[in-house]
Amino acid sequence: MPSSRLQAGAAEQTAQATKYDVLLRVNQVYFGTLRAQALVKVAQQTVQARQYLTDQVTELFNNKLKSQVDVAFADVELSRAKMLVLQTEDQVQEAYAEMTRALGSETAAAYQLAEEPLPPSPPGNVDDLVRQALKARPELASLQLNRDAAYKFERAEKDLSLPTASLLGVGGYIGYIAQLQLPRVTPPEYESVGINVQIPIFNGGLFKARREEAHYRAMEADQHLRDEAESVARDVRTAWAGLSIAYQRMDVTAEMLRAATQAQQLAKGRYDLGLSSIVELTDSELNLTDAQIANLSAKYDYQSQYAMMQYTLGALR
Repeated sequence: MPSSRLQAGAAEQTAQATKYDVLLRVNQVYFGTLRAQALVKVAQQTVQARQYLTDQVTELFNNKLKSQVDVAFADVELSRAKMLVLQTEDQVQEAYAEMTRALGSETAAAYQLAEEPLPPSPPGNVDDLVRQALKARPELASLQLNRDAAYKFERAEKDLSLPTASLLGVGGYIGYIAQLQLPRVTPPEYESVGINVQIPIFNGGLFKARREEAHYRAMEADQHLRDEAESVARDVRTAWAGLSIAYQRMDVTAEMLRAATQAQQLAKGRYDLGLSSIVELTDSELNLTDAQIANLSAKYDYQSQYAMMQYTLGALR
């Protein structure tokens, strides 16, 4: 019975681990969908900016102030921006499909997702995180219960080789003997007690074979638990390293965005004054768009990586 309770507890922990897998998938798809929706807005803003530039250059060309080359470059960049809108909109639809699957729904929908605040900075000591994960991960708890159940079963198989004793007792009253007034050969009242002892000696080595099988299964469960604990420790360290890099990437992309914004403004001013070509301006706008995409991606990648970190710790909600 104790072994059965341990196995039931292991099954419950396995179900909890499956729940954690679903939660991780939903979190990752959630932040992926937010990223796709944000990129659509960036692409649409890029189209507006490129359309304004195209209109401006076209007007200057009509007034003989710019060449046809400038108009052609502006048109190309406008078309590229429109292609970016189509690509990001396609990513949004793919994200919706993934969200529908992650939620276990059969009906697709256009989800309106709320922005989540940025998580805190990564913890400083990864060893503390490893210890936390070893205590909280449900699959480790399941394997530990399975290991304990296997050792209990091994002890039960070992106890089969011990002698067994059973106590038997009977008692009663035979009333009809007294009524017939027969000679009292047997008294009306009777009771008897006996002890039966069984000593397993010759059974073809069955108990020994079962005991050895249970022993090796217990060793296997113990080794499986050890391997899984090492995998959990590795996953925690990997997730912590990825989280730290993602956190630093946000600062780098934010600085890159500030620099790209300033460069685009300067290039636009130089172009308006006739001090630079359309190529310099379009290059600066491309750099700005890339910086905006990188900055947004870094933000949502950090949130997704933080969810992975929580998953490895067994603390994902």
